[in-house]
Parts: sequence; structure tokens; C-alpha cells
Amino acid sequence: MRSFLHAIVFLLVSASTVQAGYDQSKDWFHAKDWRERVRIQFLLVFTGDYAFQVDGTFGKLTYKALTDFQKHRDFYPNGVLDSEQMQILQRDGLDLVERVGFETYLDAIAGLQLGVPGKLFEPFTRTRRGQLWRAYDHSIELETLQVPADETGYAALYKRLTNTSDGRIVEHKRFRNDYFVVSGQQNGRDFYLRMMKTSSDSRGFSLAWQARHAVFMDRVAVAMSNSMTFYDGSGDRKPDDEKLDAVTSAPALKLPEEDSRSTPLPKGARKNAHGQTTTSSGSGYFLTTKGHIGTNAHVVGNCRSLDIPGHGTARLVRADTENDLAILQLDSGKSEHAAQFRSEQPIVRGEEIFVIGYPFAEILDNNLNFTPGMISSLAGVKGDKRHFMVTAPVQPGNSGGPVLDRTGAVIGTVVSRLDTFKTLKLAGDLPENVNFAVRGKLMAQFMEELGLAPRYNTITTLKSPTRIDEEASQYTVLVLCRN
Repeated sequence: MRSFLHAIVFLLVSASTVQAGYDQSKDWFHAKDWRERVRIQFLLVFTGDYAFQVDGTFGKLTYKALTDFQKHRDFYPNGVLDSEQMQILQRDGLDLVERVGFETYLDAIAGLQLGVPGKLFEPFTRTRRGQLWRAYDHSIELETLQVPADETGYAALYKRLTNTSDGRIVEHKRFRNDYFVVSGQQNGRDFYLRMMKTSSDSRGFSLAWQARHAVFMDRVAVAMSNSMTFYDGSGDRKPDDEKLDAVTSAPALKLPEEDSRSTPLPKGARKNAHGQTTTSSGSGYFLTTKGHIGTNAHVVGNCRSLDIPGHGTARLVRADTENDLAILQLDSGKSEHAAQFRSEQPIVRGEEIFVIGYPFAEILDNNLNFTPGMISSLAGVKGDKRHFMVTAPVQPGNSGGPVLDRTGAVIGTVVSRLDTFKTLKLAGDLPENVNFAVRGKLMAQFMEELGLAPRYNTITTLKSPTRIDEEASQYTVLVLCRN
């Protein structure tokens, strides 16, 4: 009996604690104005912690999203975000916003205002019912549409779009008298569509993507669904626009100071006769013979144009700011040579490597530099397993260049070095040849996300440094960022 009473007391105390946490989170959330509450929910959508209605109201789903966000980042899950946690939420949420180019778009043809991940698509084309966007490889497709009621009624349209014939699998559906949502799979692709009802028609969007993009497209679809509103084509802005603007027009963030022990390699800067910086430089390497180039995201950030000397101009296809990687596309669409990645063999500490790139391009007059070294650690700062440490000296301008093994295969991308003066301040000593690279498999995975096929080196015999240099110089390039 005593054990039973103890159990009852424990359950009552636990329930009371949970309710107290919920109430505390609710008070914290309601203390913010409506725009900020909506912004928090949108950011939780982009971090993958919330997949429901963004309305600025608090309930069990919002509480769960807040606590899930905290759990995923090893914070105590009380549903109240302090200033540090709010900065992390903004950083992580807006990272995806920036990566996909999520911006407010007014579609007068379909009569919609919604957020569109513009960086994912080629220029849209007009259709009879709206507009059509496609990724360059057709792996992602977005279509807006307006269906007149006298052509297909609202209920009939829902019935047609939830039809499971022809291999169409409906995994989720919701029907209301003002809108409906349907999602599932068809022809090996995930899809999500939302339609809203007006007095004269049904209007909305259909979004489809290949399964390999699900890690971010699931979030984008929910954000688009929550952003969609009526637009009459007049150009007048409405009060509801603030809902989407809360995220798409976010102010610059004041984020926590970066880790003091590592800093991305700066771009090599070029100046004009007046001493004003006009161009910065980094390194890169051809990933495919169709002109795709791998480099660092920080090399190509905020560039008005990109030049690849000897090959022409290029454009940014996608940047992965989390891993500091980027993929460019030559406007000519072709290259004669491309790098090959190491296959399944893991890298090992003490392994001999080579770094090739264009350090100090403005001083060395664009001379390609080939430097030997070895792998000194299998992790980066704070044990970051995405990185490994090399002893080969790297300088501004080396960023984005390949790290090669003794077979000539790419095993990494140069990214950063231990900050000399910050380390002196913290440790009282100057570091020597402590530099970092992003593991090659992350670039290969990034390519696959974009529908590109990485090339792998199946040769296991070692090559001479001269031979490796000769081969790598054919696919390593200088990247000029014109600001």
C-alpha cells in the first residue's frame, strides 16, 4: 500500500511539474507581440520542429515544438527560450530560409501571395492556370494554379486530387470549407498541395520533389502552406502580409560570437588603384564535365558576379552554409576535366596529403600552389567529425581548394585554419600549421542532393607528387568574386 501511495504522489507531482512548465512557456510566448509569435513558429517550421498551423497562438503543439527544439540542442526542455536559444533558433531557421531563397512572391495569374524557395528553381514559365517553376534537373517542381468553379467545383477538385489510382499514395489529407491539404507520393516523388476556396474558384499550389530532397523540402512545403494567402493582383499590401514578412523580411541577426579557436580562411582580396576592394578570390575544383565547381560557401557569399579565369563566368547553384560548401555552374556548361573522390576507404591519421589552390592570388599573380602535408587529426574544433586537420600550410585564397590523397583522389575541401591571434590570447602560444578541411563525402553528398553524380577514384596504386600535381592542376580553378 505504501508503494502504491508513493506512486500516486509521484504521478501527481509529475503532472503538476508538466503543467507548470506548460503554463510558464505559455506566459513567455504570450508576452511577445503577434508578429514575433508568428516568427517563432515559422522558424520552428524551418528547423523541422513544427509542422502545423502558423497563427501566433499557443497550444500543446507549439509547446511540444519549443521543447523539441531545446531537446535537439541539449537544452533543458522547459518551453522558454532564453536569449542564447533565441539566437540559435534564428540562426538555424534562417539558415534554411537563406539557402533555399525563401521570399514573398505575388502571383497575379493564380491570384496568390506565398513564400517561394526561389534559389531552387530556374526562371518560371507561364501556364494556362498559373506559373510553373522547375529545378535545373527537374528534381523539384512547383506549380501555382487557379481552377474556376464552373470548370471543377471545390469538393470535386478535392475528390480528384485524393484519388489513389495510377500509383498515387495519399498519406495525409485535410478538408475544410475554406481550404484543403493533400500530401503523399506519386511516381517515386513526394508531393504536397494546398488549395483554398474563393467565391468564384479554387486556387493554390502543388509542390513535388524527389525523395533525396525530403530533409529540407518537407519543411519548405509546410512553410509555403502557411504562407499562402489571397492576392487580387492590385499590388496593395494587406495586414496579413506581416505574417510572411515576419520571416522573409527578417532583420539582420546579432548572433553569438564564433568559436575563438577556428576561423574560415578569408578570401584573397584585390584592390583597385584607390585602395578599394573590388574583387576577392578563392579556389575551387571541377566536380563534373558539365561545368559544376565545388568550393566554400564563404568564398562565393555576397558576390555580384563570379569569374573563373580561363573558363568564363559562373553562377551559384546552391550554398550549404552549415557545412560551408557551395556548388557553382559555369555559364558555358562544360569542362574537360573533373575531380574524383576517394571511394569507401576511410582517411587515417598520419596519411600523406596534398593541398592545391590559389593562395594570395593578388600577390602571386594567380599562380597555382601545390603543398604536401599529412592528416594530423580526424576531427576539427571541439571534435567536429565533419572536418579533419592537416599540416599543409594554407593561406587566404586556398579556401575551397581540394585536399588530395596519394592516389590523387579528393578527400576534402580546404575551409579554415586555427586563428593565430585568438589562440595566442587564449592559450598563450602561436599555432603552427593547424588547418582544417571539410570531409570529401560531404561534398559528394551535397552533389547527390542536387542530382549530380560524384565521380569516384577506383585506382588504389600510389602516384608520385608530380603526377598528382599535373592531374589536379587540370581541374583546380581560381574563383573570383566581384562584390
